[in-house]
Amino acid sequence: MKEDTRRTRKAEPHGSRFRVAARALAAALLAVLLLGGCAGKENLLDLQSTDSGEYRGIVWEDRVYWPFCVVSKQERGKQIGYVDGDTDDRVSAYGDYPVEEWLVSWMPMDGGAMLLKEESVTEIPPGLEREYG
Repeated sequence: MKEDTRRTRKAEPHGSRFRVAARALAAALLAVLLLGGCAGKENLLDLQSTDSGEYRGIVWEDRVYWPFCVVSKQERGKQIGYVDGDTDDRVSAYGDYPVEEWLVSWMPMDGGAMLLKEESVTEIPPGLEREYG
């Protein structure tokens, strides 16, 4: 008779390798979720609204923006903030135009967006016509 020279594995509690792997996977998923949740969330500004009695404008620092015309959501640039603490009432840049002059106000559930002009701006981009004020 031949003697069995194979090594035998030390007995491990049932499922301990599985538990270690599951914990490692859970930790990795949690890290991804936490880091992924923060990615792309710049420090958005909480801008304030103002009311002229006829229109609602937006105040940003020492500038006041008033409705100018309706634009497509596709014309908005990077989101810079929201209005009065309502994260669904969003404010973005208008394409490549300076945010000191133009903003776009929009809500995710609406189809269009409102272009807002800073009150001291006199040069109007080509193709735009005042619809408000």
